[in-house]
Amino acid sequence: MKKEKQTLFAIYKNDIHLGNEKGNNLKAAIKKYLIAALFKESLNDKEFVSSYSGKKAIKGNHFL
Repeated sequence: MKKEKQTLFAIYKNDIHLGNEKGNNLKAAIKKYLIAALFKESLNDKEFVSSYSGKKAIKGNHFL
């Protein structure tokens, strides 16, 4: 089984950089970030999750 390459994303909430997280896509990276930040119970709250955004990290380790 081939393992999918994960991309590093910079995670933001209300345009404030919170950290970086790897994922197969942006949605997966945000989900992993929220689980790591102990917000797993809030994953079903669409309004809460929609306040998070992200961008592909520059050169795999920086954010804009």
